[in-house]
Formats: sequence, structure tokens, C-alpha cells
Amino acid sequence: MIAMRVCSFLLFIVLLMSSVFTGSALAKENSKQAADLIFENGSVYTVDKDRSRAEAVAVKDGKILYVGDSKGAAAFKDSNTRVIDLKGKMLLPGFIDSHAHAYLMAESLFWLDITNYSTLEEYAQAIKDYLKEHPDSKQLRGVGWKRDLIESSGLAPNEWLDQVFPDIPAVFISSSHHDLWVNSKALANAGIDKNTPDPKGGMIERDPKTGEPTGILQEFSAHNLVINALPQSDFTVQEYKETIIAWQEYSAKNGVTGVFVPIHYPTENLLKAFEEMDNAGKLTMRYDLALWADENRGTEQISMFKELRDKYQGELYKVDSIKIFADGVGDDLLVWDQDVLEETVAALDKEGFRVYVHAIGIQGFYPSGNALDAFEYAAKVNGRRDSRHAITHISWVREDDVARFKNLDVIPVPQPAWFASRKSDYDLSEENLRDLRRMNSYFEAGIPVASSSDYPSTAQFLSDFIPFTGLEVGVTRLDRDKAVEADLGKAAWPKERASLEDMIASYTINGAHLIFAEDERGSIEVGKKADLVVVDKNLFELPVTQINQAKVLLTLFEGKEVFRDRTFIDASYLQALVEQFEKAGEFSNHGAARSLQAHLDTAARFEQQEAAEQVVKYMQSFNQLLDQHKKAGSVSEDAYQSLKTHAEALLKKWQESRK
Repeated sequence: MIAMRVCSFLLFIVLLMSSVFTGSALAKENSKQAADLIFENGSVYTVDKDRSRAEAVAVKDGKILYVGDSKGAAAFKDSNTRVIDLKGKMLLPGFIDSHAHAYLMAESLFWLDITNYSTLEEYAQAIKDYLKEHPDSKQLRGVGWKRDLIESSGLAPNEWLDQVFPDIPAVFISSSHHDLWVNSKALANAGIDKNTPDPKGGMIERDPKTGEPTGILQEFSAHNLVINALPQSDFTVQEYKETIIAWQEYSAKNGVTGVFVPIHYPTENLLKAFEEMDNAGKLTMRYDLALWADENRGTEQISMFKELRDKYQGELYKVDSIKIFADGVGDDLLVWDQDVLEETVAALDKEGFRVYVHAIGIQGFYPSGNALDAFEYAAKVNGRRDSRHAITHISWVREDDVARFKNLDVIPVPQPAWFASRKSDYDLSEENLRDLRRMNSYFEAGIPVASSSDYPSTAQFLSDFIPFTGLEVGVTRLDRDKAVEADLGKAAWPKERASLEDMIASYTINGAHLIFAEDERGSIEVGKKADLVVVDKNLFELPVTQINQAKVLLTLFEGKEVFRDRTFIDASYLQALVEQFEKAGEFSNHGAARSLQAHLDTAARFEQQEAAEQVVKYMQSFNQLLDQHKKAGSVSEDAYQSLKTHAEALLKKWQESRK
């Protein structure tokens, strides 16, 4: 009897221990599946192959863990999971801008920006002010000049500039970045006079009577004659690093998490900046860079491209593309000799580069056809491969060439924000209009169009960069500021109006396809990187002429928050920040963090009840307590500034709600 009791007791102990260990194992397994973050009760447009919809997304370790309904997402919650109730707001994949000159933001940061000036007097005053602020400058670099304004002076462009800035080289780039305006000192410094021949692919504008240069140079081969002779021809590595930081902030604010960057000038400082930023873990979006091919050097420059590609390959940036200019802007001149273009494209293709061709065109001039001929030649010489070559701008494309894009697997990269036009804007027949700024033709042919902004190549580049602008104009083909629903039939060649579904794909999954990243980015699917954007409105429920009024509230890159609009800040978000700072050692003691969390717990409860007065009361108390901890040295300066900024934004939101 005693033996039986002992055996029963031992069996009980074994079963008990077994259940303990089994329970621990299950808990451990569940913790593996617990999400870091869950979005619920949203309008999720996944942009997967079925264009499916969902209402919840779970994220863990920077990747998407679950996509489905909110009930299913509950299985991935534990006590450490942050939950964002979208309350019907839209969740999209992060946008990818497939043509933006991100590094050129340095111009507005470090040069004299005259983009917003509209008179010669303002130009002159801005230059004089610059001289006062930079008395030791050895050169003046500027951006944003307007040709019609300069020509209205009655003087040669360089002569007008000489009047206000005669002693050192002055060089201004236009908003389009295809025209350079310089003074006589810059011309002399570069050794340019009336006997200097035009470089291949460029032009030195001259006085028709005297042949003397007028101070305007067209296209990059001509620009480089002046720029390469300047005391400082490029930005420094540090300036580029500061530019990348500013660019990332601007991109995140607009929901952009990836960008294809064509580089105009042969600059290694930029590549060094990306390398240093990537190594330091400071890149907060993905970059794919394209080096510029000099039309005067053909295949001889390919060895240099290979060296740079091998040298500069990071976690979040790549240098594996080459930019070629088939034409310039507003003329009917090819930059490259066709035989040299074809041989160079074939050689680049053989070495595994993606070739990215600039081809705008005008009526009756179709450089996109020349580019397609070059890609066809490369395929004939090397055999077909998954190259994903691309042609950008493509304002004029023959109908027959649409099929060639498809057959050659060449990707069109348009700038939809430029496509706003009405029939009344053109003295052209319907037959001629059909070649103008195609969009829907590509989608109907099953071609993965990758949309872009070409930042900052227009005077209105700030609005052109916003993806919602491109989405709207791609759907309406009308001016985003003036169009109403009744105008939709007035668009030039309305057949090219695309669907919103296709336009969203062109800014997400198709952009990922261009850079061979469609298996990890571009759509909301399990296993992919959590590049996500919360939008304040469901785009599919808006009138198509109001899509550009949508606003980004939150941007995640690989699961990390890189932007949050102040209107989307709540107490639970501040709680997460406090917890994050505590784990990072930004508080000197646990009690300081706990006291702040206690105030936020109460504020969060009142937020759920929409009790504005109480939320304001507790957030004011939170701010006072935060100030006390700062004075006592209990919180670091960085943590204090971040918490203070977000707390003030939350306080302001609820104070305004009482009005």
C-alpha cells in the first residue's frame, strides 16, 4: 500500500514537472510568434498579386508576421505587443520613388537657392547678401534660375551676372538641371571662349553675331567643362551625409521608403557618404544608385563602373545601374551616336549592369525608340537575361514601341505628376495626342510601370515628389490643384488614364520589381520587410480629384518608425517611447521611467473615453514631471527632447479638440 502511494506520488511529480516544462516550452514558442506591433481595424491594401484587402497586420523583427482580419491578429498579441488601432485608416506598402536625385537636396542646403525669386532685383539682392555672409568664398554655386527672367535684362546672361558678381566664378544650375548659367570669370577659369568647340552631347550657347559664349551651357558634358575647373567641384562627404539625413526625413514624411537615384556627375564623395552612413546604421530607407555614363567615353568607362560597383555595396544601398542620356530637354538631338550607344549598352548588359536611359522626346522625335534599339541589340549579342533595363521620362512613345517594351522586358519609369494636360493645351490631332505621355497603354500590355518624381527637376518639385500627387494625376491626367470630377473627360488622350490600383502598384511593387526587390518589399505579405505607411484617408473612397489631399500619418521602414505625424501621436505611443528609452539606458533610475508611465497610463484611459479635459490635465502633469526629471538629471537630454516634443504635440492636439 505504501509502495503504491509512493509510486502514485512519484508519478504525480513526474506529471507535474512535465506540465511545467511543457508549459514553459509552449510559452517560449508563443513568445517567438508574439508580434512587436499590430495594426488592427484598418483598411489594408496589400498590393499582392491578387490585389487583396485586409484589416490587420502583425510585425515582428522588422518583417510582416501576419496579414488578415483583426480577430486573427489577436493570436499574435502578448503583453509586450504594441497595438495601433487604425480606426479605418488606410495601410499601404511603403512608396518607392523610381527616379529621384536625392543627393541634389544638397543644393538647397549649401548653395544659394533662388528658385522662389521672380525678379532680377531679387536675384541681385540675394547674391549681394550671399557675398556679405561668405566674404571669403572662392566660388558661388546656386540653383533655381529662370531663363526667361535672365533674358529679359537685355544683356547677355554672363554680362548681367558680371555686374553683381564679377570677381570669382559664379555658377547657377536651372531647376531642370539641364542648363547652367555662369559669369565670365567661370568661363575664363574653364578656358572657354568663342573657339571652344561644343562637347559631344552638349552646347555652349553663343552670341549669333560675335560667336562669344553667352554664359549658358546646355547638358552635362558642357556643364562639366566649367564645374570641373572650379576650386570645389563637388560637395564634401560631410555635406552629402547631412543631405542624406535631410532627404530621409523628407522622404519618411511622404511615406517613401525606397528610392532609385540617378547620379548626374562623376562623384565618389557621394558614394563614400553612403558607405559611411550605411556602416553606421544611419540609412533609414533603401537606395539604388545609378552612375552617369559619359557619352564621350563609350565602353572605355566600364572598367571604372565595375570598380565602383565592387567597392560600394552596402546593406541598404547598391551601385549596380548606369544612367545614359539619349536626349536632352526640348530639342530633337540625340546625345549619343547610335552605334556607340548600342555597343556601350551591350557591353554594360554583358557585365550585369542595369541600364537606365533618359529619353524625353518631342512630337515626331522618339529617342525611346533609339534606346529600345540598343536594348534589342544587347539581347541579340548577349542573349536574353533578367536585366530590368529601364527608360525614364518617355514623354513621347510610338504606339508600336509599347509592345517592344513588353517584348524586351524594359521598364517604363514615367513621372505621372507631369502628365496633367487638357486637349485644349495642344494644337494636335487625337492621333498625335495618343503618343503623348502614355501610362495606361503600358498597364494594359502587362508592363510593370515604375512611377517616380524626378526630384528636384521642376519648379514645383516639392509637390511633385509627394506620391499622392502622382497617384492622382495618373488617374485623372488633370492639374491636381484645379481639377474637379466634371473635368475628367477633358484630359488630353483620356485613354491613358490609369486605374488607382495600377497607379499604387507603380509606386510600390513595381518599384520593387525594378530593383530586384519584389520578394522582400513592395507589398504587404507575410515574410516581407515591414515597409508600411498609414494614410489618413482610404484612397479608394476619395473622389479621384482629391487623392492628393491624403496625408501620411506614420511611416515604418523595416518595422522601425521613421516618421509620425503629430496628429497621430497618442499616450500609448509615448509609453512605448519611455519604455524604449529606459531599455536604452536613457533614464538614470527605474523610478523616473515608472512615474512617467503612470501618468501616461491614466492619460491613455481618458483618451479611450475621449475625455479631452482629463487628457490635457494629465499631459500637463506629465510635462511638469518630465521637467523635474530633467532638472534632477534622471533623464538624458536626447530622451528629454524627444519626449517633450511628442508630449507637446499630443497636448496641443487635445487642447485644440476642446475648441
